Amino acid sequence: MRAFLISALLLVGCAQTPDVPQPSANLPQHIREDLAQRDAALAAPGVVAARIGESANLGDGLVVRPLAVVEDSRCPQNARCVWAGRLRLNVAIEGVGEREIILDEAAVQTPHGAFELVAVSPGRWTVWPDSTNPPYRFGFRRA
Repeated sequence: MRAFLISALLLVGCAQTPDVPQPSANLPQHIREDLAQRDAALAAPGVVAARIGESANLGDGLVVRPLAVVEDSRCPQNARCVWAGRLRLNVAIEGVGEREIILDEAAVQTPHGAFELVAVSPGRWTVWPDSTNPPYRFGFRRA
């Protein structure tokens, strides 16, 4: 019985977290690698990830909730671009209201401290190779 319990606990510990999307096995290797790098950036120390409608609690009363992608003109990974493009995101900041922020731009100042948008997944591609384009996930960090 004890061996069964230990085995069950080990299997639970190895299970993938359901809220972290896993790359589709039928995606090309270079896209799976890009998704893995972006997921690592979202899991970096001090980064809090959230999807549209989810809250990212950055501590000390600083809570940010992504509302909508206003613009995603980032240059696709498999293209040459004259301009790198940008990602603009509308967020709700608890106690402050709505605000538009831009990936990798200046930190946003709030009464509870400053934060910045530091990571986004998935990356841009000229054509997504299958119909399972994962939903956006955004990484916020205190500045």
